[in-house]
Amino acid sequence: MSFISSDDIWLGVTDENMLRLLGYDRRRFWLENGWSIRFRVALVTVTPTRPFGVKYSFTLHDVDKARLLGFDNAHGVARAQAYDHRHRFRRTAEMVPYNFQGADELIVDFFAAVEQACRQEGVVFEFVDEDTEVEDDDEADEPGNPS
Repeated sequence: MSFISSDDIWLGVTDENMLRLLGYDRRRFWLENGWSIRFRVALVTVTPTRPFGVKYSFTLHDVDKARLLGFDNAHGVARAQAYDHRHRFRRTAEMVPYNFQGADELIVDFFAAVEQACRQEGVVFEFVDEDTEVEDDDEADEPGNPS
């Protein structure tokens, strides 16, 4: 089943790229030390704040489910026009604009940030498990929720 028609291309984000990005929705990866990586991705109406027609939240959590870092476009960055932004590692209240270049670049940039965080903490960047979250697990990734 395709959510995107062959006519849909958003500023360089092709069907294939968008479908790959949408494939991450609700996926969760587990690291050896108990940290988890969580993804939320949804198609939305194209707007000036979401010109690619996608809403996303990619987050890294510790064993207690506290957010350690994140990339999302759920809300704007204070004093900036950017909606796409990053929450800094272990300083998630600090947001910096993220220059969304496309679906694949977002995935690569997020995993690079997670790998860097792991290196910084001496954590092995290796997935030991993967699952798909159910609807009831939404709370931790809702916009504005610091967990």
